[in-house]
Amino acid sequence: MKSAAVTGCIFLMLWLGVQETSVGQSQPGEAHLAPVKLPPLSVTQFEGPSTTVKLPAPYVGDAVDGGGGRYLIFQLQDQPQLAIFDVVEARTVKVLDVGSDDLAVAAGADKLVVLLRDQRQLERYSLQTFEKELSVALPPGDPVSRITMGAASNGPILVGAEAGAGRHPSFLDLQTLQPSAIQMSEESWESIEGQNLLVKASANGRVFCLSQSGKDPTFGTMVIAVKGNQAQVHYAKDRKGSKNNDGEYLNIVIPGPEGKAIYTENGVYFPDLVRLSRETEYRDISFGIPALQGDLSMRLVSGSSSVDIFRTGSLPVLVTLPKIWTKDLWPDFRLGLRTAHARLRYLPEAHLISFLPESRDEIVLHRFDIDAALGKNGDEFLFVTSFPTRYVERGDTYQYQVRFKSHTQSIKYQVTWGPVGMTVTPEGLVKWDVPENSTSDKERIHLLLETPSGDRFLQAFVINVAYKPGVLGEPPVRPGRNSRASRR
Repeated sequence: MKSAAVTGCIFLMLWLGVQETSVGQSQPGEAHLAPVKLPPLSVTQFEGPSTTVKLPAPYVGDAVDGGGGRYLIFQLQDQPQLAIFDVVEARTVKVLDVGSDDLAVAAGADKLVVLLRDQRQLERYSLQTFEKELSVALPPGDPVSRITMGAASNGPILVGAEAGAGRHPSFLDLQTLQPSAIQMSEESWESIEGQNLLVKASANGRVFCLSQSGKDPTFGTMVIAVKGNQAQVHYAKDRKGSKNNDGEYLNIVIPGPEGKAIYTENGVYFPDLVRLSRETEYRDISFGIPALQGDLSMRLVSGSSSVDIFRTGSLPVLVTLPKIWTKDLWPDFRLGLRTAHARLRYLPEAHLISFLPESRDEIVLHRFDIDAALGKNGDEFLFVTSFPTRYVERGDTYQYQVRFKSHTQSIKYQVTWGPVGMTVTPEGLVKWDVPENSTSDKERIHLLLETPSGDRFLQAFVINVAYKPGVLGEPPVRPGRNSRASRR
């Protein structure tokens, strides 16, 4: 995409001065590659099955997640303050004075970044001490109004503006607040136009989803996938979501916490916008909302105040939770698909589902332990929750750690279909040393889990085998269509 063609919502490069600070042990521009230190998570501290906690004042905009989901950050209405709510302690732990009420906010594993729009200032705070660590003035010229980052990451920070022409989307480094070392090709981009753009980051900061709702949106769906210091852009201009009776498109695209799948109004996709069910045994659900961690998701139950819990956005329903809200807390819940992702959050390690009522001045916390719920009647259960690694390069080692839920921890693993040399350890680590001369572009895997009582679960998925960048020469001749040379 040429820069002159970019109108509407534009993400802009920020050229900022260097200041010394530290986010992990990283090279300048590469804070996103540093090890992440998350605050500890434990079961939420309140009595009974649920509680309602008042916030210091009403808030505006959407709450921002930080600390891997432990913190919810609210911009207080008409005040130059942010309220930081700790879901483990079930209370507001800090009201932070930031000097402006014209804000954009992003948070990571242990940092909070605040954009003061009216002062053209970018500031970073610690989520441990709540002290300001770094403040940088924005250069004159291009407007900046958006910042987004993963709630369990060290960045990068995706920056942008609401309207006007300028450069394509770009990243800032969390350590220096300079442009990140991540490279993106300008030719990969299409025009981004109009308002109502939803920008969501995976918790690990590796996938960013951009989508737009409204009447006849000119922008479709865009996914930015970060690997190392490279960002790959996937754009579907015609993927505008579903159209309602009022002629409005609803296009809500949310990445899962690990960035391996994205959730849309009509099913679950890979980040390259290939439908999940095309390469796996997963059966799609629509309007899924991924948990803030792990491999579970939820969805509103039509016509009720209940929520269904699924694994990785796939049928069947595991558990249905009744009475998550009441009509007085969410009067427009029948139109809730548009805002459900902002109102509902599921944090499995804290045994918590939180709900933000329409009053915008309180938070409702529901205790929910899925293991206890599944085993409530002594029923046996077994299913995989983890999402397999999808890509590997020739000459590398493929690894995938299986995660599951079961009434027992005594599980046997077996690769029943896959390439020669693929193994799985007693702990559920799938490994495969990919030959440099592999003749297969795709490998279909069948992974069987079995309990001592004979319960079985089969996970089927595809691994895409790629050439290393820069490898020269012709691809090797593939075996015939009926050959099973690569099979066990």
